[in-house]
Amino acid sequence: MINFRMSKIVFASLLRVLETIYNLQTLRHISFREMLEIVLYILGTGANFSQC
Repeated sequence: MINFRMSKIVFASLLRVLETIYNLQTLRHISFREMLEIVLYILGTGANFSQC
């Protein structure tokens, strides 16, 4: 919750919406969930990609 700035329930809902409405999918080496976690971590903490 601290790093993503949202609760687990909201994160799961966001993940479901992005997968169903926008048809976002897992890539070869990284899951869509991991991609979303990285983006939210960067936005929530101000970290850069190399820190992730």
